[in-house]
Amino acid sequence: MPCCGPVDSFVSPFVKYVLFFFNFLCWLLGGVLIGIGIWAYLEKQKYYNKEIESVYDVIFDLAIIFLVLGAVIFILGYAGCIGALRENVYLLKFYYFAMLLIFLVLLVGAVLAFVFRDKFRQRFTSLLKDNLIITYQDDPDKQSTIDWLQEQLGCCGVNSYRDWNKNQYYNCSSEGKYNPSPLACSVPHSCCKVQDTLMAGVPNILCGNGVLKMGGDSSLVYTIGCIDAALGLVETQLPIVGGIAVGICFVLLIAMFLSYLLARQVEDQMLRWSI
Repeated sequence: MPCCGPVDSFVSPFVKYVLFFFNFLCWLLGGVLIGIGIWAYLEKQKYYNKEIESVYDVIFDLAIIFLVLGAVIFILGYAGCIGALRENVYLLKFYYFAMLLIFLVLLVGAVLAFVFRDKFRQRFTSLLKDNLIITYQDDPDKQSTIDWLQEQLGCCGVNSYRDWNKNQYYNCSSEGKYNPSPLACSVPHSCCKVQDTLMAGVPNILCGNGVLKMGGDSSLVYTIGCIDAALGLVETQLPIVGGIAVGICFVLLIAMFLSYLLARQVEDQMLRWSI
């Protein structure tokens, strides 16, 4: 005969419903991110159609980033939410191992980035120059993202404002030849310290005209690169950044612990009922 009555339960309601409500919110968040990603992608296709040619076209496409991130959160939220509500051991274990994998990837990535920070910075800098600076005029999404970053961080280029020489439109001497572009020897308007406007809502794209020339007036623009500006911001806001990082790790660890604990409780209850 079973060892327990029909109303006996070895599953903690607190663990079950904390895990359920947390993942229900994650499920909703994932759905919202997917919706934003789909909307952004469709809107972009109305005005601009660019085929995916490399993995970097995905990495630097905000619409696809929202879609992928939303899909991952949606799937994990579903597994944790339904697994907790239905006391499904398989979904709970899938959720636990997926969260463990994410935690380990983030941890190993952070350690490697710190240990090999010089090589990592060099590779990351090269990647940004080749996929953001060079293609700045080719993708409106990238252009808007770069302009926003340069305006918010008060920076220009990756290492310095002279990185814009790598762009064919801003280059002062394209392969040793005269550059006929009206933007030649300039930098994007988002680099300008004072972005004067031609009229309301229309920036003067030539506010940094001639700064890349020999003897150009660099005082008109930000000269610091965005990587140094970002690192400086992190250093000044280190308590906040550290708190966010610790908070993310704490949430992942709590989610793993609760899913593992609930799965063990469900298995224990199933075992006791089989006796």
